[in-house]
Amino acid sequence: MYTNLDNVISFDPDRNQVNLPPQNIEAEEAILGGIMLDPEAITRVNDILISEAFYVSAHKSIYQAATRLHAQGQPTDLLSVTAWLADNDLLNRIGGRNKLATLVDRTVSAVNIDALADLVMQKYQRRQLIKTGNEIVKLGYETETELPQVLEQAEAKVFTVTQNQNDERCKVFSAQDMALELYQKLELGNMAGQKVGWYDLEEITGGIYPSSLVVVAAESHMGKTHFMISCSYEIMTKLGLPVLYVTPEMDKTQVNARMLARITGVDAAAIQTNAQHHWQQIAQGVGVMAEMPWKIYEHSSPTPTMIASAVRRAIAEFGGSIGAVFIDYLQQIPLESGGNMAHEVGKITRQIRDIAKAHKIPVFLGCQINRGNQNSADKRPNRHLLRNSGEIFEVCDQLIMLYRNSVYSNDSSDRTIELIVEKNRLYGKLGTATMLCDLSTSRFLNMAR
Repeated sequence: MYTNLDNVISFDPDRNQVNLPPQNIEAEEAILGGIMLDPEAITRVNDILISEAFYVSAHKSIYQAATRLHAQGQPTDLLSVTAWLADNDLLNRIGGRNKLATLVDRTVSAVNIDALADLVMQKYQRRQLIKTGNEIVKLGYETETELPQVLEQAEAKVFTVTQNQNDERCKVFSAQDMALELYQKLELGNMAGQKVGWYDLEEITGGIYPSSLVVVAAESHMGKTHFMISCSYEIMTKLGLPVLYVTPEMDKTQVNARMLARITGVDAAAIQTNAQHHWQQIAQGVGVMAEMPWKIYEHSSPTPTMIASAVRRAIAEFGGSIGAVFIDYLQQIPLESGGNMAHEVGKITRQIRDIAKAHKIPVFLGCQINRGNQNSADKRPNRHLLRNSGEIFEVCDQLIMLYRNSVYSNDSSDRTIELIVEKNRLYGKLGTATMLCDLSTSRFLNMAR
């Protein structure tokens, strides 16, 4: 019995070569010299360069001194940086006054400081990638952890590196830049959400916005899934954008049957049980669906981490962008055992919102609600009926609640559905839009004006 080492790829560098981590000491020195030489230099790199990016620890301390001084409105010249380091007992640690003087003497100007900052950040990203690679290797040897969980963790680690590369959360934007950006968006009409033609609803919501979490809430049998299927269809056909549909409850065949019903107008039940009677329509519809930018992620109990992973894969496979994500629905996402239920539901909702923010895409999250007061004449839902609501209402950007009076009246001829907008952080309006719906084909249509 022996170990077959040929099946294991070594992650160690070539021992015959000197492999230092990626770094550029000269660029680091030029940046620091430029900051102390040119009073405007720090403003050009402060938003894109972090202290952790410096390979030399002394350089990191010097840059921290400059950023602290800049944050306090103080100059970052040689004397100011020297004084700050001395006051914080760091001057001797970085090499003393001679070190700082040498940095300034070697620097001619700060004209290329932006490019140098980008270079130092790239080297830092490569070091982070190497570190992440080592962590992933260790994960591969953790046989106590289930493989799917290991793969999720590995993918999340790589994503963290790539996400940090474009992370703009630390940036502070000037009034001039923001005013120009706002003007350009207003001029191009980009402030409003994207519209699919549901004009009564869009009059209230303003349309579909990027980076938004839209909670679609209703009692059982009100039409949550049909609404999200129909909305998915409209986004793909009217806007030409890809959609990812996450389905913990139904399998992909059932979801696709409803999408096919929306495409063809054939009852979803007939598609599944009596397809031969509508074969020509169904065959044509399947051809249409095959060409649609449509993906389904099917899992009986997906965690937010798994959903985030599926979203990243879908975005990559769709060429770098996606129109929307639909999650059907919140209560099918497993809670952590032993925690407070309301708190855990709120935590999951925040994690789903983070997906929307990270990728700048709208995410529609289905949510089951409690039945209202059955003795009341008005059965319309409100936000207080959200199950284990916790922070759902606070976290979401929009809350749309569905109500069909026919569920209570048993009037099969009543095809109206009310879309009650209970929260609208994005556009400000609240109200109710009434549409026509045919749940057998997942169609939502405007009322005649």
